[in-house]
Amino acid sequence: MRHQDDQWLKEIYRDIFPRVAAMVRRMGGDLDMAKDIFQDAVIIYLEKQRQHTLPEQAPAMAYLVGIARICCVRKLKREGEHISLEQVPEEMVIPADYYAPAPVQRPLLDYIKATGKRCLELLRAFYYDDLSISEIASDFQFKNPHTVSVQKYKCLEKVRTQLQQMDYAETVS
Repeated sequence: MRHQDDQWLKEIYRDIFPRVAAMVRRMGGDLDMAKDIFQDAVIIYLEKQRQHTLPEQAPAMAYLVGIARICCVRKLKREGEHISLEQVPEEMVIPADYYAPAPVQRPLLDYIKATGKRCLELLRAFYYDDLSISEIASDFQFKNPHTVSVQKYKCLEKVRTQLQQMDYAETVS
């Protein structure tokens, strides 16, 4: 049985290692990293095989390449978090075009004004003057406080609609 295991490992290295090495190179690794990752993948595969936890339908090649891909991503992520001080330039310069100019936006008051004079006055009375719903109902001659709440909601929806249209227009342009 030992001879069969050795033969199987030789076939695995011959058939699958070149694919893993190419994948690791595409992801930014080198040959040494590919060797380490492939050995880790083979060990994981063999452990899962002994524990009988391998998926039944997965071919060995696909499973090993998948394990190697996950190992490579994890290793590159771990190594990418650290940078040596020798690699950091003494004076870091941010390119002039790094920050995109902020889009020019209209003030919120412009959107509220666009809803109409009545909405502007109603929202001002509620939010700025801090009047109660019943006070607003009597000042604006609404039938009852519920009507004030409904009208305030409609005014706010007009403002929201305008803001959403502005966001959509900026996204499209």
